[in-house]
Amino acid sequence: MRNGFLCAVAGLSISAVASQLPLSETFEISGGVTNGTVHGQNGWAVEGGTATVQSSIVQSGTQALEIRSGTVTHALSSSDNSLQLSFQARITAKPDIDPAVTNTNTSAAFFINTNLNLVVYNGTAPVVLDTKISTNIWIRFDVRCDYNTMTWALGVNGVNAATNLTLYSANNQLESVLIANYSAAPAYFDELTAEDADDTDNDGLPDWWEQYYFGGITNAIANSVMSNGTTCIQMYIAGLNPDDPADRLALNKTTGQKFNWTRKPGRLYDIYWSSNLLAGFSCIYPAVSASEFEDTDAGRTQNASGFYQIRVRK
Repeated sequence: MRNGFLCAVAGLSISAVASQLPLSETFEISGGVTNGTVHGQNGWAVEGGTATVQSSIVQSGTQALEIRSGTVTHALSSSDNSLQLSFQARITAKPDIDPAVTNTNTSAAFFINTNLNLVVYNGTAPVVLDTKISTNIWIRFDVRCDYNTMTWALGVNGVNAATNLTLYSANNQLESVLIANYSAAPAYFDELTAEDADDTDNDGLPDWWEQYYFGGITNAIANSVMSNGTTCIQMYIAGLNPDDPADRLALNKTTGQKFNWTRKPGRLYDIYWSSNLLAGFSCIYPAVSASEFEDTDAGRTQNASGFYQIRVRK
């Protein structure tokens, strides 16, 4: 069985209507996607093999994309000079081939090799990273392309895996994203977001977010406190709506030692615990991508007093 996984951001012309950024694709019915082939839905195109929206294995919600021996592309349109692309992926088999980049207009590309190492392209040269990818678990990948400096970076579960990489080509116009799985063994994808990363006033809030919520690319004040007690920059990082006072991040205890919260697409959560608020908090569950957890540590659950805290990262 031949298996390989490749993701590329490219200047590739395809016969689809380009989506203006930001793009948020959760493959859910609420977003206009139904079970079956993803071809023709929300601007997705399937180029060989099968790419199916299914409900058996999902990262969140009730649907996710499954690719077998196929490639999917989505046309994108942006006039900005930088791009932030994030998605959740889950491979189910160890690759036995190393896929190659075939589009000479590619901006950034990475794949998982036969040893389960991440491989990134620095220019046209593949570079094997120490970062290992496990099978059958969901992992978030973050790709950031800067067309001013002609560099890109890759993050894994909120941690930088490689930075300051040279773009694969001199192409400086974003046109599409490509995701490929060359195996009959399925690979799953969920929660894909793409957004312009330009930040004119360098306040940590991207221009598109300030324009959308505040009517201008420099109108929001990062540290201003909103009606729910959260600052603008905290709202952006947490994926909250600054126009909705009820939209907030809160840790809720359900039964026993189970806790949940309202999860936002593309976010990771760290759970902290302290036996004494004066002693500070320690992280007990890092990089949680779900919307709930259960603490099974006997030392904590049998403690007469203790405090839990949730933190979010983009």
